[in-house]
Amino acid sequence: MRYSKFVIVLAFILGFSSCSPTNAAKRILPRESFLKIKKYLDVTLCHPQKKDLCVIKRFGASASGVIVDSNGDHAYALTAAHVCTESNAKKMLGNHKFTMQFFVVNIHKRYFPVEIVAIDTKNDLCILYIKGLYNPPIEIGVDEPEPGDRIYNVAAPLGIFDKNMIPIFDGFFDGNSGARAIYSLPAKGGSSGSPIVNHRGELIGMVSAVYTYFPQITISPKFKETTAFIKREVNNDKQKRNVNAIISFFGDLFSKKEK
Repeated sequence: MRYSKFVIVLAFILGFSSCSPTNAAKRILPRESFLKIKKYLDVTLCHPQKKDLCVIKRFGASASGVIVDSNGDHAYALTAAHVCTESNAKKMLGNHKFTMQFFVVNIHKRYFPVEIVAIDTKNDLCILYIKGLYNPPIEIGVDEPEPGDRIYNVAAPLGIFDKNMIPIFDGFFDGNSGARAIYSLPAKGGSSGSPIVNHRGELIGMVSAVYTYFPQITISPKFKETTAFIKREVNNDKQKRNVNAIISFFGDLFSKKEK
């Protein structure tokens, strides 16, 4: 009888523990913090001989991002610098005039315009300010990953994304190579800017690029450079906006007195 009870208890423990790794990722994935980025280029194309005969063509592209700070009426998000800059568009379009528009889309498929706050082209990092968006921010990692650590990623490769549907991936941290961190993680166009998180769901990296002939190896800015950039630029922008708000308040106050 005692042997039978022991077998039952052991089977229960093993059965419970075998389910826990499957469910662990579900609890830590930053799905509510994820953002799909929509980028539009409105290009003015004119007739070679008739310069006043022009049409405007719209071209679209997509990327990924993640909320790193939020308040009641705004949020800050991280994405890749090459998503925020116009340099690639200028190379491709040459002398054609164009305007660029940014929008982010949250998990509830609501669209929000954005403002570019800071760009670090060396490490391929960019911070966005999004007014009117309130979704919970991702936790920023404290400990640097070690080679062999399992990692997770939510992204919109090739623009694949829908309401309450974000592709989920996992892989491993391989180590640092030169100025970049390397992960065994599949990625494709549209994954740029997506968060790489550890087993606690904390941000430790960001998809920056992928090897063309082996897209299961992903390149990210290093951990320290990424986390330091986020904290520094978000805090700097908050201070600037607070100062501007104070100046605006007193400016309005004095103008009312003069009237």
